[in-house]
Amino acid sequence: VDRQTQLSRLLQRDGIDLELASAMIAAQASREQRLAIADDILTNEGTLADLSAAVAALDRKYRDCAQASD
Repeated sequence: VDRQTQLSRLLQRDGIDLELASAMIAAQASREQRLAIADDILTNEGTLADLSAAVAALDRKYRDCAQASD
């Protein structure tokens, strides 16, 4: 998600002020850095049902891989 959405979610979840939320995000690896090393990427910009379906599909993928390597 974009930085503004990150900030909004952090403010709502933790009940902190904008300055602290901005500092917390700034202390993390950038989105580009995280994407560069990610094996899989789930976007969280749709509905909860969309995200749940994507998580379930990824879970199946890795369970199938683990089973195939046994």
